[in-house]
Amino acid sequence: MAEKSRAPWLSIVLTGLLAFVISLAVIAAVMAGYAFTLAMQARGAPDPHSIAAFANRVIPLLGPLALSLLVLFAARRVVRRAKSPQLCHGVLVGVVAALPTLMFMRHPGLVDVAGLLLSPASGLLGAFWVISRRRVPEV
Repeated sequence: MAEKSRAPWLSIVLTGLLAFVISLAVIAAVMAGYAFTLAMQARGAPDPHSIAAFANRVIPLLGPLALSLLVLFAARRVVRRAKSPQLCHGVLVGVVAALPTLMFMRHPGLVDVAGLLLSPASGLLGAFWVISRRRVPEV
């Protein structure tokens, strides 16, 4: 009897959450770098209104882009190491990475929903990247 292949659930959950945490660290580093630059220019305390304006402009774009890029590589890693790679493994990594984002949304708009859908789509792309490379015969 053939053994059924199971999804690497632990790997899917851990890499999805790790991608989310690293994307938060990237956002925090960008914000800290901007605040530090303002402080160096002002030679003192930075203007909190400038930091808030920068955060309101940049974070809605940087957050989903950083998360989707990290999910792309996380899904690639999970699918590459799986015994039976499937496209749904990559999508699941993207879903796990996008779920904690829901905690930070108060009133999601169209841009927020698009940002949420970007992570599973990049997970699918990462899985497709690995599976398509496995099917190509080497010369």
